[in-house]
Amino acid sequence: MIVTDIEGTTSAISHVHDVLFPYSRARIPSWVRRPEAADVVREVAADPDEAAAVLVGWIDADVKATPLKTLQGLIWAEGYASGELTAHVYDDVPPVLRRWSAEGVPVYVYSSGSELAQRLWFRHTQHGDLLGHFAGHFDTVSAGPKREVASYQAIAKSIGVDPGELTFLSDVAAELDAAAEAGWDTIGVSRPSDGSPDVGSHRRITTFADL
Repeated sequence: MIVTDIEGTTSAISHVHDVLFPYSRARIPSWVRRPEAADVVREVAADPDEAAAVLVGWIDADVKATPLKTLQGLIWAEGYASGELTAHVYDDVPPVLRRWSAEGVPVYVYSSGSELAQRLWFRHTQHGDLLGHFAGHFDTVSAGPKREVASYQAIAKSIGVDPGELTFLSDVAAELDAAAEAGWDTIGVSRPSDGSPDVGSHRRITTFADL
């Protein structure tokens, strides 16, 4: 079974920082006053303007705070629905997803982005709707922080399999270390277009075509 990260793994990091973050950043000041964002805003601050300032600050500092990820998911949902946004997926990914589907290999997503944002991402890619290739989704709410061993233990328990049956794909060495400590197999994705990140002692690939 496969569990994959998104940013730097299936998709370009630059798409998040150059497209999605600016899109949500520009809309946060108005969104904090919308009824559907009320619960998220209350988690951040009592005053909407103060909440907006905190949320924008988190974006600028790339803080992976759950309230921010939740609100971004709502904002991006509207952008995808209107056609303003299209998610990026590397060209080498869809053929492998199709192969895994044909072979009956379950594939899950584990990302710091909300489960809603993950589903929207793979439903609205430049390759079309890829969501059907995934068996499920995990985020920092449903599983926990990505650099903690307990999060990977929680995912294995949720799926109902032995940790040794799971393989985690990520471009972040600390995440791979945590997964390995939890008993998972690990593969580091080090794409040249994303700066060839150091994936430590883990098996290293540069494209999904290597899988």
